[in-house]
Amino acid sequence: LAAKGPVAWLAILSAWWQIQGDNSDQLQLLVHAGQNYAGLLLVAGMAIVAFVQSREGGLQELRTSTSTTLDDLNVEGTLMFVKNSADLFNPNEDKKELAKQAMYFEAPTVIRYEPGQALAPHYDANRSAETEDANRGGQTLATLLLYLNDVEEGGKTRFGLIPATDESNEAKLTVQPKAGDALLFFPADKDGKFDDRLEHEGCPAVDSKWIARIWRHIDRVPPPFGLSNAELFKL
Repeated sequence: LAAKGPVAWLAILSAWWQIQGDNSDQLQLLVHAGQNYAGLLLVAGMAIVAFVQSREGGLQELRTSTSTTLDDLNVEGTLMFVKNSADLFNPNEDKKELAKQAMYFEAPTVIRYEPGQALAPHYDANRSAETEDANRGGQTLATLLLYLNDVEEGGKTRFGLIPATDESNEAKLTVQPKAGDALLFFPADKDGKFDDRLEHEGCPAVDSKWIARIWRHIDRVPPPFGLSNAELFKL
């Protein structure tokens, strides 16, 4: 990103300023520009890394649950989850296409909420995904949640900006976890445009809640965030 614009211009301008008053030739200008570019690019890269780490830390503070990543498709349950999830996005119903679809997945994550734990209102998509999430597939297009146990009380998934259906006693669209049920929603459209209606939260758990989650991105998700080619070949 930095190489495409501001850093290059700053390097050239600072090099031009450095040779003012000298009898330096074009070669010296190029040398200064190259040195300045390398230094500014390093600073810009460090700033981007620091920003992303800060953002990830802020997101982690929203969640009080515990989680683990499932990236070994030798485990039958993980393999079936990824296969069935990929099949949801497979318009041709061609089983050979499953690996191609799963390339866009982050590796599945299992999340446990103990009583009192919650996930504060948030968005899964990111208005700056093209740059901030470039190393993990860019924009999040779809979120798939699989509820792994029945939850009698608490632990609902609530969309705070979407009105509830007429059949519900809730004011906002709310899903009560039930073992085997899946919830699929789209934080951004197919072109990656952020949808500001899709703010959601995991309400405080009263009973323990277990879910498995897959995020589908707009681009290939490379390891360690996504599945390796060796794992994709198992589909």
